[in-house]
Amino acid sequence: MSRFTLRPLFSFLLLVTVTLAAYAGAFRGDFQFDDVSTILENPHLDRWDTFAGHLDHMIRPVLYLTFFIDRLLYGNSAAGYHILNLLLHLGCGLLVYRVLVRTVTERTQHIPLWVAIAFLIHPITTETVTYVSGRASGLMAFWYLLALFFYIKATECPRRHLAGRMYYVGAMASFLLSLASKETAVTFPMALLLWDLVVRRLKGAALRQAFFSYQLPFWFVLLMVGTMMWGHPRYTYLAQFSLDIRPVWDNVLSQIYTVAYALLLFFAPWKQNLDHDLLVFHSLTQWPLFLDLMVFGGLAMVATLAARRLPLITFGLAWFFLQLIPTNSVIPRLDLLSERNLYLASIGLLLVVVVIGTCIAERLTMALRRMRIVQIGMTTASLALVVLLCLATTARNALYHDAVLLWSDAIQKSPDKARPHNNLGHAYAQQGKWDLAIEEFRIALTLQPDYPLAQQNLLNAYLRHVDRN
Repeated sequence: MSRFTLRPLFSFLLLVTVTLAAYAGAFRGDFQFDDVSTILENPHLDRWDTFAGHLDHMIRPVLYLTFFIDRLLYGNSAAGYHILNLLLHLGCGLLVYRVLVRTVTERTQHIPLWVAIAFLIHPITTETVTYVSGRASGLMAFWYLLALFFYIKATECPRRHLAGRMYYVGAMASFLLSLASKETAVTFPMALLLWDLVVRRLKGAALRQAFFSYQLPFWFVLLMVGTMMWGHPRYTYLAQFSLDIRPVWDNVLSQIYTVAYALLLFFAPWKQNLDHDLLVFHSLTQWPLFLDLMVFGGLAMVATLAARRLPLITFGLAWFFLQLIPTNSVIPRLDLLSERNLYLASIGLLLVVVVIGTCIAERLTMALRRMRIVQIGMTTASLALVVLLCLATTARNALYHDAVLLWSDAIQKSPDKARPHNNLGHAYAQQGKWDLAIEEFRIALTLQPDYPLAQQNLLNAYLRHVDRN
């Protein structure tokens, strides 16, 4: 068997190995936060006829179908739910590799594998993989990347070729499944345009032909689904709820800081938190918005200058910001930042980092004229980084084993936010530690006196504590 035959198999085994090394501890993770209400106590997941009867009112039906099957198979055993989450994550990593293979030359052929490894083991993905309810982002990303892969395969086939048509139908079906998993898949048609413009470098008539022949149907599908969502009562309620959270202008300003903070998380994963406490901004003059805008301006300049010689940097930066549009732009959300919403976006940023690392290695090789030494040094540094990321992901996964650990970590990083204190109090109450629970509920109410859930929890905990004594 030739080395060309062995190489895909080696890459596959390597990606599986690093994923299992980083996420082996995820199977010990318990149900956390929204998992109980969304999955275990969701009455629509009790029976098939109940689930089917609720489909016309259900949002994200593909996601909830997976939860329904998990409940049927595993009941209240959290370990079983983690199997699909991990398989989806591995599938996304393999698709990242397969997509990026089509973007590189012989000189840069190592980039897809390193990007896929970084994506699979970076701790920024833990909220999507280890938090069961985070599956929405992983499921959406899997279908999204599969649709992109099928689209690429369709454009590579001769027109009117049966295989090309099959790939195109697969791309369309995967796009629909992605939308039915999580609404943030609405960026897919724009991702296709980005791919053809930056990676395939189509211009003029060729770009117009690609748009009208291949991309336009995806826009029609998006319009059709958007119209259905507009008339869906659940989406109407959610839209009104979002607009009542904070003024749109305040949200835009706040998201400038939030996205800049999200960039920092990739390089400072010790700041990761299930419940970030970020500031709401009201004016462009507030610090550090000016600095954040300067950073974004610098990144835009880098993307523009790199478009010709290093298009993967341009593609990666554009992909990162494109994937944040649905959750971190105009539409207000209760939480300014949820790390699971960085899942698909992370691919672009990690691609940029790997490409820049490759460029640095090439420059060092030319400057030092010691190719072998530079290769050994860069390989050693890369392997050390892989080990560190695996350790960081393992440590992050360990927090999901116990609610007290998870919310204690959140309180350490968000001490002035009421919700982590309330949730830690609930975790203590579940363990029968009523004194500790009451203390946390009191802290939550001190921080937010009009917090009805903490008020009710404090009352229940006090009554249980008195009854026990």
